[in-house]
Amino acid sequence: MKFSTIALSAAAVLVSVSSRPVKRDVDPNLVPQFGVQAGVNPDGTGNCDGIDGANGKPILIPCSCPPDRDTFISDLNTNVNLGHVSTNPSVAVTFPTDNSTQSQLARIEAAIVTLQNLNGPGVGCPASSTTFSAQQQAIQNGANNDAAAPPPATTAAAPPPPATTAAAAPPATSSATASTSGGVDPNLVPQFGVQAGVNPDGTGNCDGIDGANGQPILIPCSCPPDRDTFIQDLSANVAAGKAVNNPSVAVTFPTDNSTQSQLARIEAAIVTLQNLNGPGVGCPASSTTFSAQQQAIQDGTNVAVAAPPPATTAAAPPPPATTAAATPPAASSAAASTSGGVDPSLVPQFGVQAGVNPSGTGNCDGIDGANGQPILIPCSCPPDRDTFIQDLSANVAAGKAVNNPSVAVSFPTDGSLQSQITRLQASLVTLQNLHGSGVGCPASSTTFVAQQQALQNQLNAQ
Repeated sequence: MKFSTIALSAAAVLVSVSSRPVKRDVDPNLVPQFGVQAGVNPDGTGNCDGIDGANGKPILIPCSCPPDRDTFISDLNTNVNLGHVSTNPSVAVTFPTDNSTQSQLARIEAAIVTLQNLNGPGVGCPASSTTFSAQQQAIQNGANNDAAAPPPATTAAAPPPPATTAAAAPPATSSATASTSGGVDPNLVPQFGVQAGVNPDGTGNCDGIDGANGQPILIPCSCPPDRDTFIQDLSANVAAGKAVNNPSVAVTFPTDNSTQSQLARIEAAIVTLQNLNGPGVGCPASSTTFSAQQQAIQDGTNVAVAAPPPATTAAAPPPPATTAAATPPAASSAAASTSGGVDPSLVPQFGVQAGVNPSGTGNCDGIDGANGQPILIPCSCPPDRDTFIQDLSANVAAGKAVNNPSVAVSFPTDGSLQSQITRLQASLVTLQNLHGSGVGCPASSTTFVAQQQALQNQLNAQ
């Protein structure tokens, strides 16, 4: 009897031990190579050369990007073991080890989300600091053959193309475009409202729309793209029902003149613009007046009618490029309905001062990056606190970002850790959508992410 009891106990221990999840580090041979070297051709303002853009010129990236590979793999390990990005828990991460196309794509995606969230939600290195997107495209195009066994160490990830040509090749839109039956009606495609190559500063940047300070926001001189090429890419996305270069993003392009359809067309244009050369690799919204046009439609400037608009007025007439973003969105009227707005004492402090150490190109110092050097931010960021609180109040009253209605906003007033984190998230959303969908100040112009992380650490320790 004693023997059987001991045997059962031992078996129970074995079951208990074997049922524990075993956390293993990812195989470094399966982690895709960056394909880009950090610190190439510094311009003296914190920017260096990344992959080539559509114009054949290098896209400017922070000189600290890509990160140290060992550190990157360590961060990737953490994310894989958690099953999500540690600094952005809403983003799931998987890292399968077989050589199927789907698994290779999952590994590239895990690398991209780790890269883009190194130091907080959306605070990391851009995809253009690696050839990950080009590798992803190569796998999708069938450049890698599926096999049951993991690939040899030297070919674990799709061999990255040379850094100087990784993004120069346009994404594989031609085949998709072939199925568009002529593509979208060009008359329904909104005008850019901005001209490429205006007032180059000698570092690859040119003038975009005006920022909140009345000064032009710097954009890549290659933006906006050639209109015919853009319409071709948009047509490919519409035909596919999603962004060809970022398949998780749906795209629709209705042709009637209802407010909802006009907004859907603007959104399709923005998505296409921002994913021209890969997931998140394209031109910024500030290289067009799309956001201002979107706001005008939401404000009812355009009257919806049943029939499609005439060819000359199909898209919302873009405001002048020099003032499109200078006029703040109609947050003040929305704020008027907030019964006094949020309690200012509950709004987190920015922790950063605007206008510190201007570089002469519109950039100033933000929070320190992983290399201990300040991350460059627009000198107009962070915004005036009173104006920010007014915009935050408008968003809270609406229950969503007024300038980006798909993003929910809540602002609980109790002192729980979760409520404090939620208030920080509301502040981040407001900050990043001050003047339109995705047009605002970067998270690196505040210490919001660090504050959020500190609270999250306390919550995890409970």
